[in-house]
Amino acid sequence: MSLIKSQQTIHINSSFRVSGTHSDFVINIPLKKNNKFTHVAVIDISIPKSYYLISEGSNTFTIQENGDTFIVTIPIGNYSINSFLYVLNGLFQHTQGLNHYTASFPNSKVESQTGRITFRHTNTQHNSDFIFENNNLAEVMGFDRGSTNRFTLNQNHSTLISTNVCNFQRESTLFLHSNLASNGGEDDILIELFASGSADLSNINLTNGDLEEHSKHFTGSQSNSFRFYLTDEYKEGIDLNGVNMLITLCFYEKQNADSLMVGFIKYLTMYLEEEREMKMKERKRLDV
Repeated sequence: MSLIKSQQTIHINSSFRVSGTHSDFVINIPLKKNNKFTHVAVIDISIPKSYYLISEGSNTFTIQENGDTFIVTIPIGNYSINSFLYVLNGLFQHTQGLNHYTASFPNSKVESQTGRITFRHTNTQHNSDFIFENNNLAEVMGFDRGSTNRFTLNQNHSTLISTNVCNFQRESTLFLHSNLASNGGEDDILIELFASGSADLSNINLTNGDLEEHSKHFTGSQSNSFRFYLTDEYKEGIDLNGVNMLITLCFYEKQNADSLMVGFIKYLTMYLEEEREMKMKERKRLDV
């Protein structure tokens, strides 16, 4: 148990940053002079779900076939499984050397839904590989990050089926980091947010109902400039595409109730001792 001795509430809008972007910025925080704040907690936060399923720099994979290498680039943006397959098949059909590839997804009206994509090509004379970098495009297509995946040669065509269920949720959990917070020296995560319940292009909102439970140790600083940045579970940055985030912070000094109790007991002991001495003096005076 602990008590809050002093506190200060700060409202942050990434639009008023000193430098950086809405996703990774430095901002000045007007903290009280000579404060003794020990902890900080997020009271309210609103993060726009404006980041894309397929983002810049994480939108390519490689096809190697019979010694030839092809780079497939998916346009950035959000997709459903149907729109993704439409675009991907269009890229296959309009790219020289890849027009014998197709991608399909189970039709749940007539077959079991596995959540995996089946890739086919009609060239059965040699092997073909899908190669993915260490980014989320692999997960969208149902493969492991950084993996190489070989087609199985059949009599009339070659096939490759997604290793995993395709993941069309860009990030289910976001992490807000800041150099004003410390979790026992392990990391600088200020708060984590669960995003899967929010629709694309909406907002991820969180109100903290328990100040102490979500508090972090305040690192303090010689200046009032602090950095905030948003990542996924792989510590890769999240691009909010120009839309601002809002954060309400509470800085406070925590005083442990145990130390208050010890102080009270000492005070009470001294008081009782003084009372005892006064009574002894009074008895001596009366005896005389």
